Amino acid sequence: MAEPPKRSQLEITVSWKTLLQLFVACLLVWLVLRLWRLAELLLLGLLIAVALRPLIQWTQRHRWPKWTGVLLGALLLLGSTALFVVLLVPTTITEGTAFIEKLPAVKDQLMARLPPSGPIRNFANQLLSSPALSNPEPIIKYLAASGTILLESLVEFFLVLVVAVYFLADGERVYKWLLAFLPPVQRGKVAVAGEEIASVVSHYMLGQVITSVLCAVYAFVVLVVFHVPNAALLAVLAGLLDVLPLIGFFLFAIPAVAMAFTVSPATAGLVTILYAAYHLFENYFIVPKVYGNRLKLSTLTVLVACLAAGLVSGVVGVILVLPMVASYPIFERIWLQPYLESGTVQKHARLAAEEDPQK
Repeated sequence: MAEPPKRSQLEITVSWKTLLQLFVACLLVWLVLRLWRLAELLLLGLLIAVALRPLIQWTQRHRWPKWTGVLLGALLLLGSTALFVVLLVPTTITEGTAFIEKLPAVKDQLMARLPPSGPIRNFANQLLSSPALSNPEPIIKYLAASGTILLESLVEFFLVLVVAVYFLADGERVYKWLLAFLPPVQRGKVAVAGEEIASVVSHYMLGQVITSVLCAVYAFVVLVVFHVPNAALLAVLAGLLDVLPLIGFFLFAIPAVAMAFTVSPATAGLVTILYAAYHLFENYFIVPKVYGNRLKLSTLTVLVACLAAGLVSGVVGVILVLPMVASYPIFERIWLQPYLESGTVQKHARLAAEEDPQK
């Protein structure tokens, strides 16, 4: 009788060191997930502080005490925020509530001005078929119940401003303290990259504030001139959504055109033309002048980066991702160059120079 074949055995030995490493890795992942929101707020505060860094440098060049620069930065941040809250928030809340209450009337006015049949009428019926446009009461109740969320958002925003002020006061010392942990070679690379990245971030943040304010002012003037209802609300919406590249324009232009349509189709057409003209003027004139050559990003790069960041972290991610992506050439030149094909960095620099709109 033949003997049964012997079964082979596989033995896996896991050391205590490996188990400890797995535990530490899982703990780090858990901490990152738990503290992700805090990390976003800290990064926003850091971006604001870096944007105000030229103010600190200006006071230092004039041999003023450091606390004067920090005080000026705090007054600028808190003062502008308080001004926005006092002057614009009550008006936008009032107009927003009135706009929601008038949604059924706005829908009826829009439908009355369209042809009685045809593809435009069918498209409008599908677009305006939401029950909220016929009965806005659930929206008002939802917004009233969301007061806690709005309050939490305001608290988080002021927390970001406070963090930014602390970064202004003590950020440089903390940066040098952390820099001391690195070996000398990496310390020099980080020091060089830090200055260039700070310049990119500063130009981005200041440029975004300027473009958003200009967009809001332009929208308000256009809407007031043509007597479009809720001009202040739509202008604030334009300024806020202008932060979002590409998609932001459509998000604030569509409500404005819809409200202009309640005045007359001709008004809607003029508002559409003027909004589109400003969008082109901003992209091809204002943005190159404001940002300079610091933020050299192609439209495709901006779109992909914003979509990815928006899916991960929403609006905050979109705000954070662009200066990070714009800093990639710095990382490529300082750290990645030895691992890339010869001449890659020079080719990328030459392509960026050829696409520079200021040349």
